[in-house]
Amino acid sequence: MSLTEKTDIELIALVRKGDKDAFGLLAQRYQMPIQRFAMRLAAEEGSVPDLVQETMTQAYISLGRLRNPARFKSWLYGIMLNVYRSRLRSRKIPFFSLEAIIEGLHFFPAPFYTPVLTPEKIAEEKEQYQTVLKAVNSLSPADRDILLLFYYAQLSLQEIMAMINVPAGTVKVRLHRARQRLKTVLQEYYPEIIPPEKRRQKMVKVTIADVIKVEQKEGQELPVTPYSTIPYVIVLYDETGKRLLPIWIGHHEGQSIAMGLSDFAMPRPLTYNFFSSLLQGIDARLEEVHIVALKKDTFYAVVKMRSGKKTSEVDARPSDAIALAVLNNIPIFVAEEVLETAGIKILETVKGSPNRKGLEKIISSIREWQRKNETEMRQRMKQYHERSQEDIAREKEVFMAAIFGK
Repeated sequence: MSLTEKTDIELIALVRKGDKDAFGLLAQRYQMPIQRFAMRLAAEEGSVPDLVQETMTQAYISLGRLRNPARFKSWLYGIMLNVYRSRLRSRKIPFFSLEAIIEGLHFFPAPFYTPVLTPEKIAEEKEQYQTVLKAVNSLSPADRDILLLFYYAQLSLQEIMAMINVPAGTVKVRLHRARQRLKTVLQEYYPEIIPPEKRRQKMVKVTIADVIKVEQKEGQELPVTPYSTIPYVIVLYDETGKRLLPIWIGHHEGQSIAMGLSDFAMPRPLTYNFFSSLLQGIDARLEEVHIVALKKDTFYAVVKMRSGKKTSEVDARPSDAIALAVLNNIPIFVAEEVLETAGIKILETVKGSPNRKGLEKIISSIREWQRKNETEMRQRMKQYHERSQEDIAREKEVFMAAIFGK
């Protein structure tokens, strides 16, 4: 059996007998996970190679003291953590200080509305990222360390247990306690994220007046909005108070809500239809959607749901919550404070009810797209079935090369 076929335990046994090649293979086997962990910890990317090298050196020297070879990976993480702690102490920086976190942990912006990230969206997400890290850094060292190990270093409970040498139950208790304390701290930064039992705002029932696709015609200026890249607006209607509440949403959400309102069906279930089916499959029932807050031009929503005797509230984007509300025929409510801040008073000269002309236009465009798409698909399928045997063989070769290489 070659070295590459041996298990970690077998390689460790060989290293203890003086086989340096065996340790070289171990180091190669764990190079990528250890390097990723180092990138999470190191304040400067240039220090990552040194951190990895020192960790591997310490591991080689100390391998004789490893009690359980089956936990080599966790033991390796522990060595890196100690090496990093030692470096921070020498620089007189508290372990996992705010400065070390902000500079060392990488920020990966994730698209929420559109695949194209705008500078405004990146800045907003980075601000949220830093706010969370600031809240984490305000916790006690024990709570801070276990949160960072679990969520940022992405270690499993078993790996953390082996690293800090405590039972699995203790790790779970500490992690739960740290999450609860972090939640309390975050509520100071985001007042709208409050426990369900403390939500006592006056809620106003609304309906959907229309869904509008915003299109710029020649010579026409679009309204000034922070969300110029978001092409749809859903308009909520407070019939009693004679107010409209426009909320800018994304392309996918806008079309999903429009199709739900018009009972327009696609051949296969779309995302929100799938979510609704999943909830039904686990016997969870959606009851209400609440739009509870508006902060810095961003709306916050809550979906109230029931499963058996248990009732819970889940934070959500208004577009997602409203899409589910439409598909499940549940009421939508908006906080009076939100309507007062962002609502538009309907002029007394306006009579009648909303006519949903925007919705009709969206559905008409979807049907037109569907017709064109079906025609194109028929043409492509015809071409596909008319391929020669030589073309089929060549396509197979290209496909195999793409998967397995030449």
